[in-house]
Amino acid sequence: MTTIDEYAAGFQEEPGYLDHAAFGPVQTAVLEEQRVLGTIQEHVRFGAMEVLDEQDARVRTVAARLVRRRDDQVVSQTATTPGLLHTAFGLTGGVLVAADEYPSLPLALASAAAATGRVQPLVIESGAGWMTPDLIASRLSDDVAAVALSLVDWRTGYRADLAAIRDVIGDRLLIVDAIQGFGAVDEPYEVADVIATGGQKWLHAGWGTGFVSFSDRALERLQPALSGPAGTVGEPGEVPTVAPGAAAYQMTRIDPVAQARLAVSLESLSGVGVAAVEAAVAERAERVFDLADEFGVVVESSRDRRERAGIVVLRPAPERLTALAASLHNHGVTATTRAGTLRVSVFVSTTNETLAMLRDALVSFATMV
Repeated sequence: MTTIDEYAAGFQEEPGYLDHAAFGPVQTAVLEEQRVLGTIQEHVRFGAMEVLDEQDARVRTVAARLVRRRDDQVVSQTATTPGLLHTAFGLTGGVLVAADEYPSLPLALASAAAATGRVQPLVIESGAGWMTPDLIASRLSDDVAAVALSLVDWRTGYRADLAAIRDVIGDRLLIVDAIQGFGAVDEPYEVADVIATGGQKWLHAGWGTGFVSFSDRALERLQPALSGPAGTVGEPGEVPTVAPGAAAYQMTRIDPVAQARLAVSLESLSGVGVAAVEAAVAERAERVFDLADEFGVVVESSRDRRERAGIVVLRPAPERLTALAASLHNHGVTATTRAGTLRVSVFVSTTNETLAMLRDALVSFATMV
């Protein structure tokens, strides 16, 4: 079993980086694996193709373990969005989704609705609030066949209660965009019917990585609509048929080097334990809360650990946002400013030095005239 300190030592980002929700600096072990597989591709010695072919099963096995599914219920993707598109185009019926979701979800549903007419997005209006069980319950109707939401909201950091939402929606499909939480927090992923995530944020595996998992209920109700050659079975010279299980939900072969990168990341996460990562992330988020309180900056994220992951959103006075952004820049702190807010995102690799740099930036901000 890997200790949390050993796990943290596998990240080498420069001090001042607080933007893991935008991009997670790639783990050292992931880069090493990329170099190894790259060398194999360069020389292609006898048997090399077998090593490359093994990466698909490798990544599905560890991903399945983390989401508590079978490996035949998991399929590789290049990012979160392709997995959501496969899901949206396979749906039939009404799907409850919030307008304030990250665009991947509403766009996938809107595209599927326009192309097939089988799915009908039932949109919760902008500004309705966090996707709580109570809000979802208030919008359910007989027309709702599925509920689609983010595990962690990209703008506020709110963490959905998947277990409570499952209790509210019954046997409707629960579709989860997990990109802003997977790798930072643990959840009862088995209560969701679809989990889609990419590896470029909290898994720190770089772009071009991801997977989607399906429950048996989802595989029974969805109809694969975007299957490419990699998602089919058949002999040359005949029209292929869609592959069974999750394998149907792929268009082309995924880069085996990308699969290896994601596999290393997931293996590292499994080795340390998601609970240990979540505890370390929560501790660092608390320290950001403390700094915000010290300097009188309003916190928009929930302070309840059960309702957050690694994102802390701060809202300075509107006339002070530019000053805060300038102060962060001057002190070498990387974070995201958007729509009047500052999004700070911490991880296991966030060091005391980085948090001290954030404090120095806030000191300068507080003393600016």
